[in-house]
Amino acid sequence: MASGLGVTFVAKFVGDVGAILTTPYRFARLATITKEVAEQAKDRAKSYKVSEKRSESGSGAAATLKAFLPDYMRSHVIARTPPAQYRDLLNTSLTLLLDSVLTEEPFEFEPYHQAIRGPELDLYRWGNSFFRPMIKWRHAYVEGRDHLESIRQTLAKGDNVVMLANHQTEADPQVLSLLLEREGCEEVAEKCIFVAGHKVTTDRLAIPFSQGRYLLSIYSKKYLDEGTDEEREAKAERNKKTVSEMQRLMKEGGHIFWVAPSGGRDRRRPETDRFGPAKFDQASVGLFLLLAQKAGRGGGPKTHFFPLAMWTHRLVPPPEDAKAGVGEARSAARAPVGLAFGEAMDAEQLGGRKKFPPAVEKRVNELYDSLDSRMP
Repeated sequence: MASGLGVTFVAKFVGDVGAILTTPYRFARLATITKEVAEQAKDRAKSYKVSEKRSESGSGAAATLKAFLPDYMRSHVIARTPPAQYRDLLNTSLTLLLDSVLTEEPFEFEPYHQAIRGPELDLYRWGNSFFRPMIKWRHAYVEGRDHLESIRQTLAKGDNVVMLANHQTEADPQVLSLLLEREGCEEVAEKCIFVAGHKVTTDRLAIPFSQGRYLLSIYSKKYLDEGTDEEREAKAERNKKTVSEMQRLMKEGGHIFWVAPSGGRDRRRPETDRFGPAKFDQASVGLFLLLAQKAGRGGGPKTHFFPLAMWTHRLVPPPEDAKAGVGEARSAARAPVGLAFGEAMDAEQLGGRKKFPPAVEKRVNELYDSLDSRMP
């Protein structure tokens, strides 16, 4: 009788050989479907009444999609997506993206946006389906499963959870959902409220993905001072409303928040030329500590802080420029991904608003370095 390891090796070998032998056929089949669906999308686009300004913006989005589609199709070829399923997903995706790009007025997000889960289309599920074939599942890791279970138990008793994380790619919410789904904890990701920058609610290609998530949208410091006096005032007022919603939700209890205190995506470390967590804005961590303290007064819900490291930068990688603009170019290829959950950190024991921010930043970096050491 073959050993378990031997069976696994044979199964993997046969599967890999089968993928190689059938790839030319599957590639040709999906290439035909891609061309057909793209032509249908092109015909639908002609029905939109588009202003000159929107036409220029739409041209940029069209170029982005054109560059994105070949790698995206290859991901489905390798993932062995059934042709009919690929056709449905691609048709839905292009319809949503074109509608977002060509509509004269974009979808308007409230300071606290609740995920659109129907009735016509579940945008949370669609976003996950869009990115699922782009993950190299043999190299998809979750570390700290016991801490993940602690998060689930904390939420079950009505307390809040704040995950303080690094941020590497636009697909981070979908990666979180897909990996937790595999771990049997998808309900944690489904409930997650993402504290997001303005880009995910204003970039026309990002909007449909953002619509499927619970979002608290806020302007980070590096964008807050841009624009006219009137625009800066509007941004500051928007942030006030968002913070007010954060406080309300924390007082309700039973909520989980994902926060990237860096205010943006990670970039390469100059000293190593490898990606690593961007520097945390300690004031952002301090804000959540303050909100948590207020929510807990008078016997209110307690808020627990968990460090989270995310290794996702090869999936829809960010531009090299640290300050990416709305409408940035995208690329897509299958990639390994990883998450590392740390144990809850007691802010008061670690020194409160003065010492806790650097302590949690250090822990996220330690979790990331451990994860980075095992990633291919």
